[in-house]
Amino acid sequence: MSTENCIIVNQCLAAPKRAQYGGGMIGFNQRTTGSTLSSELGVSNDGLHNTTLSLKTVKLEKGNLYTFSAWVQISNGSESETVAVAFKASNGELVHGGETMAKQGCWSLLKGGIVAEFTGVVEILLMVVVSVYLSKAMEIRVDNVSLQPFTAKEWRSHQDKSIDKVIRINRVVFIAVVYLSLVNLIQVRKKEVSFKVTYANGTAADGALILILQTKSGFPFGCGMNHYIVTDEAYRQWFASRFKVTSFTNEMKWYSTEKTRGVENYTVADAMVNFAEQNGISIRGHNVFWDNRVMQPKWVKDLPPAELMKAATRRLNSVVSRYAGRLIGWDVMNENLHFRFFEDKLGENASSMFYSMAYHLDPSTTLFMNEYNTIENSKDHTATACKYKEELEKILSFPGNAGLKAAIGLEGHFRDPKPNIAFMRSALDILGTMGLPIWLTEVDVGGGPDQAHNLEDILREGYSHPAVEGIIIFGGPIAAGFKCMTLANYDFEPTPVGEVVDKLINEWKSGRRQVRTDSRGMSEILLFHGDYRVKVSHPLINSSMSINFKVTKETENITVLLQFDA
Repeated sequence: MSTENCIIVNQCLAAPKRAQYGGGMIGFNQRTTGSTLSSELGVSNDGLHNTTLSLKTVKLEKGNLYTFSAWVQISNGSESETVAVAFKASNGELVHGGETMAKQGCWSLLKGGIVAEFTGVVEILLMVVVSVYLSKAMEIRVDNVSLQPFTAKEWRSHQDKSIDKVIRINRVVFIAVVYLSLVNLIQVRKKEVSFKVTYANGTAADGALILILQTKSGFPFGCGMNHYIVTDEAYRQWFASRFKVTSFTNEMKWYSTEKTRGVENYTVADAMVNFAEQNGISIRGHNVFWDNRVMQPKWVKDLPPAELMKAATRRLNSVVSRYAGRLIGWDVMNENLHFRFFEDKLGENASSMFYSMAYHLDPSTTLFMNEYNTIENSKDHTATACKYKEELEKILSFPGNAGLKAAIGLEGHFRDPKPNIAFMRSALDILGTMGLPIWLTEVDVGGGPDQAHNLEDILREGYSHPAVEGIIIFGGPIAAGFKCMTLANYDFEPTPVGEVVDKLINEWKSGRRQVRTDSRGMSEILLFHGDYRVKVSHPLINSSMSINFKVTKETENITVLLQFDA
C-alpha cells in the first residue's frame, strides 16, 4: 500500500500534500490552484448551515474496501469547522466515512473510508457543519482527493504483512495504511531471533536441535470478566486457560462498591483481583468514574456540587489507593465525550482534575480515557478521533499532569451489520499520531449470521495496527451471563464466535517450534513477542541445556548464545 503523504495526520500545512495513490479512482492529484475545488456557502437568516459539496460520482464493488483522503481548508467562517466525507447511494442512503477539523489559512487532511455493501454508484460528498453566525459567505477549498479500492484479499494480505513488518519507531507517523517513523527498528508483532550454539571448546555445534516453546504472549489479548468467576469453577478454568489480561465488567464501578453512601464493599472485586493474580492475569481497572448521570450510584445523582466533590474525592482515594500497584491501568473517566455529569456539576476541568488526582496517588499506573464509537460508528460525530485527541490533549495539558502515563481506550461496541474497517483504520491512524498506547477495551459485535466473521475482521484490524498495544473483548460463556457475544455454551464448548477467538489466540503466538543449527552453529527464526523457554540438544553428545528469554519490540538485535558443557 502507498508510501505517499508522509506527514502527521491532523497537522495543518501551508500547502496540501499530493494525493495518495495518485488519486486512485478519482485522480484529483495536482497541487495547483487550477485543481483546487472551492465552493461558497451562502448565508441563511440565522447564519447557521449544514451543507454539502459534491466531489464526484464513482462506482463501488460489493465487498471492496475503499480508503478516502482529501485536503481541506476554509475561509470566512470561524477558526475551524467540522468537515466530513459521506457516500450517498442512489436510494438516498448516506454512509459516513470520517471527518476532520478544517481551519483557515492552512490545509488539513481528511481521512476515512467505506466498506461497500452493494455494487453501484455513489456520490462522494463533503458535509460541512458551520457552527458560527456568518456575515458573509464562507468558502471551502478541497484539493488532492483520493479514493483507493482494495479487495478483501488485498486488505487481509496487508494486515498479515503488517504483523511481520519492520518499522522504524520513535516518533511514529501514520498515514492511511502507511506507518513511517524515525530511529529504532522494530517489528510490529514479531522479531527475528538468532541462536548461536557452540561446544565447550568454542567451536560451532553443527546440527544442534533447538526446541522453542512460547510460555507467554507479549501482546495483551484478553477478555472481560464478571462476578461469576468467584464461584463457578468451570468458568475459572475456561478463563485462565485462555486469557492473561482482563477488565471487570461492573465489579469495580462506583455503583457496585458503594451502593449506600459511606458504606463501601469491595468483597467481590477483591475476590476477582485475587483470582486474577493467582493465575497471572493482568487487570485494567474499569472504572473510577463514569460521566453518565444514569450510571452513578443513586445517592450521587442529585448531590450539590460541594457534596459531590467530597464524595468523588473519597471514592477516587479509596479505589485507586486500594489497588495501587496491582493494576496495569485505570479508566479514570469513562465516556466523557458523550456525557458530562461531572463537568456540569464541578466545572469544565472536572475530568482533568480527576486524572491529576489519580496520577499522584498511583503514578506508575497507566491512565486511560475510555470512549465508544470512535472506531466503530462513523455516524456518531460526538467522539470522533479528532475530538478524542483534542479532549485527551486537554487532560494532559492540565497543571500537574506532566509525566502522567496516558493511554487511549477505544471500547469497540460494533453494532452495524457490516463493520466499516476502512473507517476504523483511519481513526486508529489519527489517534496513533499521539504516540500513546492504544487499547481496544470492550470489543463486542452485535448478533446475527455474520457475528463471528465480523469479529474476526475487527480483531485482525486492531492486531495488525502498530499503535494498538492491547485488545480486550467483552464476551464470555453463556453460563456467566454473556448473551450479547457468547464465546461458550453451557458445557463451555466454543460457539462460532468462541472458535474465532481460540483460533486467533493460537495464530498469534509461536507455540512450539524447532530448528537446527548450520555449519556455523547458527539458526534464525521469526518469533512473536513474548516469553520463551528453549531446550538445546545434539545427537552426537549426551548433553542438553535450557534457558528462558524474552522477545520484545524494544529489544534490537536478539542473539541467544548457548554452549554445551561437554
